Amino acid sequence: MKFNVDKCKVMHIGRNNPNYTYSMMGANLATTNQERDLGIIVDSSLKTSTQCAAAVKKANRMLGIIRKGIENKTQNILLPLYKTMVRPHLEYCVQMWSPHLKKDILALERVQKRATKMIRGLERVSYEERLKRLGLFSLEKRRLRGDMIEVYNIMSGVERADKEKLFISSLNRRTRGHQMKLMGSRFKTNKRKFFTQRVVNLWNSLPEEAVKARTIIEFKEKLNNFMEVRSIKGY
Repeated sequence: MKFNVDKCKVMHIGRNNPNYTYSMMGANLATTNQERDLGIIVDSSLKTSTQCAAAVKKANRMLGIIRKGIENKTQNILLPLYKTMVRPHLEYCVQMWSPHLKKDILALERVQKRATKMIRGLERVSYEERLKRLGLFSLEKRRLRGDMIEVYNIMSGVERADKEKLFISSLNRRTRGHQMKLMGSRFKTNKRKFFTQRVVNLWNSLPEEAVKARTIIEFKEKLNNFMEVRSIKGY
């Protein structure tokens, strides 16, 4: 396979990276600090702020079009439009770039706050009450919920992924809870808190009837009940 040297770049990651110069076909490759791949912006710092800002910008642009173009702002009109035209921008491949910085989490959440406040009759209602009346989770909870569904699919064998390579089973059986607990790794910064690490605490806290659910439908039901009665924060 022949590569186009002009389209090949090197991204150096890590503070202690020696930043070597790489060459291909006699030409030195250009370096970059940021690249877009399949719609996801990858930064050399491994922070997701740029991707979050881009997602917020797209979602707000679409929300503005809906606000200006739709006169009937009732729930049965705006809610489906939000779910199909706005929220997908905030959740596209979010498993890859799920934010860990508070400012990014709040920036994404503000879009949903703005969207729900546009609905007639909910303008003066608190955000939490709006979510309750509309049957919505916060975006932060939706990301956690999506992570848990993915873990269940892997652990139950629904997806063809080697769970032994992705997760480390906890050997501590003396603590309360279910018998399918996972063990996380220690790291200094949240930038290393990728999918296989950020799901550990929440998965371990799920009730046994949830992790041992026989079907994905049953698991989603148990998971929803668990997340509705608990304040899921700090994971």
